[in-house]
Amino acid sequence: MWRIYGVLSAWVLLCVVFADDAATRLQKAIEQHGGDAYRALARRGVKLEYDITSEYGGKSAAKRTLYLRDTKRVTEIRYGDDESIVGFDGDKGWRKNEYLSTSIAQEEEWALKDTLYAHFIYIPHWLSVGALVGGEPSKLPDGRPAYRITVQLPPPEHQRALPQKPDNKLHCFLNEQNQIVGMEYQQVDYETDKIRRIGVVYHGFRAMTTPNGEVLMPLETRLYSDSAHVATYFLTSMDAQTELDDTRFQRPPHGTSPAVRDNLPVKVPFRFSTNSLYVQVWLNGKGPYWIIYDTGASSTWIDDSIVKEVGLEKVPNSDYWATMVYGAFPSYRVRVKSLKVGEAEVRDITISGGAVWRTPLGSDSIDGKRVIGLLGRETIAAFQTTVNFADRTITFESPDAPLPEGTVIPFEMAGDHVLVTMTVGQKEQPIRMIVDTGASTNLLPPSYKHDPSDGPSLTIDQWYKRLGEFFEGDEYQFFTGDLRVYRINRMRLGVLQFTSVYAYHKFSENARSDSVTALQTRYGLLGVPIMRHYKVTYNYFREQMVWRPNTESERAADNAGYGIWWRKQGKDLVVRWVMPMSDADIAGVKAGDKILLIDGQSPATWTEKQLVNRLSYTKVGRPLKLTVERAGKRLEFNLTASNYEL
Repeated sequence: MWRIYGVLSAWVLLCVVFADDAATRLQKAIEQHGGDAYRALARRGVKLEYDITSEYGGKSAAKRTLYLRDTKRVTEIRYGDDESIVGFDGDKGWRKNEYLSTSIAQEEEWALKDTLYAHFIYIPHWLSVGALVGGEPSKLPDGRPAYRITVQLPPPEHQRALPQKPDNKLHCFLNEQNQIVGMEYQQVDYETDKIRRIGVVYHGFRAMTTPNGEVLMPLETRLYSDSAHVATYFLTSMDAQTELDDTRFQRPPHGTSPAVRDNLPVKVPFRFSTNSLYVQVWLNGKGPYWIIYDTGASSTWIDDSIVKEVGLEKVPNSDYWATMVYGAFPSYRVRVKSLKVGEAEVRDITISGGAVWRTPLGSDSIDGKRVIGLLGRETIAAFQTTVNFADRTITFESPDAPLPEGTVIPFEMAGDHVLVTMTVGQKEQPIRMIVDTGASTNLLPPSYKHDPSDGPSLTIDQWYKRLGEFFEGDEYQFFTGDLRVYRINRMRLGVLQFTSVYAYHKFSENARSDSVTALQTRYGLLGVPIMRHYKVTYNYFREQMVWRPNTESERAADNAGYGIWWRKQGKDLVVRWVMPMSDADIAGVKAGDKILLIDGQSPATWTEKQLVNRLSYTKVGRPLKLTVERAGKRLEFNLTASNYEL
């Protein structure tokens, strides 16, 4: 027993010695880099400029300017002639994009907060708020020997709800001269909730002047993610002479909307086909052209041939790759003097041109006229718009028009997209969804974790096999890969509740898919199948939507049914197809069943209109007692009508 106590005492003493040695070396490292002058940088404010290179080699077109003052900072990123500026003050954020200044997605804010770990300026701050664990000989992320000091940091509030939490340990590496030569820590990927190991290695130090004295700064920062070298930052300048003006962190006012107000409000008809909304547009007076009205498109995107036909001016050095559900396609920016949707007009805006002909849109047409692309955010957001699925119209009003009466749903902007939080199932699992009139299906985000009580599911292959039965042998597919399709029994948006919602789901961060949307997006898509039962008003300036349910008479066209498709074979009425995961499918109704009785009555003498009204165009919640014959046996099923949001 005394030997055990002796060993434990020696181990504790050894830990204390190592901890004291770590504390001493840590203090020497801070002093080596400037002491109080080094500590003051994060408190006082500093402007740093970097050139960035990527793992693919060569200088990128990006220049990053990082401002730090306590937890405040601004990040400016340029790609070609595009510029994105993000600012923070506390928990609020803003993004300046053309004439709109909008708050950014919460996940982006969290991710940017977490990147403060990675910055050399903040090391004294983290070391002061953390608890020293100890130090030991180790190796840098690039494999070189170094002395590693570990500090336990307090867990940030925004990590409390994460399914997997990082250990919040900061490992600081010192060389023999007690210079800080690297860091290592765990970071959350907020798209997948996966934990990554981030390594930072510093090379080449230079003394730089600050108001409080010189600070020894690293000129080169190499960034590693899970041992892979992903980027290198070269420090080009530092300005620590003055504190930053707080106005940098205040949300800037919106610019002036490019909408022409003279003709507003304007009601524009749309054509509704395959769950997509088609409107006619005129570009610089030429048209009309058919285009898809798409709140999920970050920019209006039109085909190369139309750019040439209209004579639009290309913005120099604006080439980029447009990423959408069909894939990624070469694109560029063009200037438009006038874009009209019906009589609703915007002037002097910049949109995108590209290879629409390479996408499925290239073969899309209305009344024999080709569809030229997507009508996106910079056009739609200039107005307050109301999409009325009942009478197939879109009303364009000025952005300061009063909102209609109805259920107000606040939203925030994920880049250029309308982003809302919904819940799934009885357990109210939160999911983040982009409201997308261009989405003909619903898509659950990768973060969604299926609970059996949420509803049934099929693999994507099983789903398309069943749909192929409807098309009687013709191939049918939209997404492919490691995906599932769910019928969600209950989804909620604010006080609005939706039932029998069909949705695709990329169920793993490693899922394979040939759809860029399914493969890469961190958010889901709230698509037309849910929206079509409502009149939805969008106001980007207020960051609010208003949802108004269709009236009783308008709901008659919503096609509530039981999941049964039927046909007449001679004198018999036969089930032709059963919708996968519908109530009829779950109850056991099968294709080929002969329908004997409907609510106890023989349908033998019913007209087609009577059959349609009873089985296909009925009211939500209406019960049905269905009696069928299968292989000489009589079977009864009790079903309830639903709007199947496919």
